Amino acid sequence: MASDDVAGIRAHGGVFETMGIEASRGGLDMDVLAAATRQAVSLIQTETHRAALADPEDFDNEAVLVLLHRVLLGGEAVVDAARHGYTIAGLAADGDGELARQLAGELMSRGDGAAELAQRLGWQPDGLVCAVVASPISATAIAGAVTGTLAYFSRTDDVVVAVPLPREHLSTSIREQLDGVACVVGPAVTLDEFCDSLALAERIRDRDEARPPHPVLVDDDLLGLSCSADPMVVHALRRKHFVELDQLAPEVRSMLVTTLHAWLRHWGHRPAIAADLHVHPQTVSGRLHRLRDLLADDLEDPTTRSELLVLLTAEGAP
Repeated sequence: MASDDVAGIRAHGGVFETMGIEASRGGLDMDVLAAATRQAVSLIQTETHRAALADPEDFDNEAVLVLLHRVLLGGEAVVDAARHGYTIAGLAADGDGELARQLAGELMSRGDGAAELAQRLGWQPDGLVCAVVASPISATAIAGAVTGTLAYFSRTDDVVVAVPLPREHLSTSIREQLDGVACVVGPAVTLDEFCDSLALAERIRDRDEARPPHPVLVDDDLLGLSCSADPMVVHALRRKHFVELDQLAPEVRSMLVTTLHAWLRHWGHRPAIAADLHVHPQTVSGRLHRLRDLLADDLEDPTTRSELLVLLTAEGAP
């Protein structure tokens, strides 16, 4: 409190987070732990104030008020850290918690000790790993759903879970196990590429504002990620192809863009396009005639079709 390092109280892997982990494993109710912590804070404030009143000439009243407020903030930081620990207590088996945290730290820093720690935790020497970003509650659910011992790194707002996989598996192999768990799953990679898996998972998380109540797998959306990787390229493609389309009324533009996207996805097969859009094939033909007039390039040109598909995918066309 005196050194004004309130943020340090929330340090992940620190004593107060560990206090929450041990409280959970020991069966102590978190509300009881929080109430006891706040009672201790109240006693500290009382004693600090009493000392100031006993000899007011030796105290800077303003500094005392600042310290009292800092004690209050520190107490709530202790509660936050303990609650975080309480939530993630189920992530590692008894006795493996410290080793699991060490391994996750090595993976996230591309440390040389990851392979040795992974073997000590029981991972396959030639196995893969995928990064999963989840809330503390979801991370605990993941630990109970997947096989094997996980490594984890707790952060302020979420937990990064490292899930080991056999060499021949993709991250999609754990889709069913994670059913109903809100999280983002990066691709399966070697240990030294864990940060790359995490970076892709975070890109999906940051891109999608909604948090669906099920796992979102990077492997399911690699095309979308690659198409939106360079905003300058997407902007240039829009200028190249959509100048006239962008001048139309929003509802007309949306209808034509949706038709164009369906045409590209179904390789120009009108019955399939009509079924997808719930319209008559003749309606599809009419819209395509109009699109050919509005687009400067030939729709039969392979390069044009490829660029349009990239553009529409990047824009999130339905």
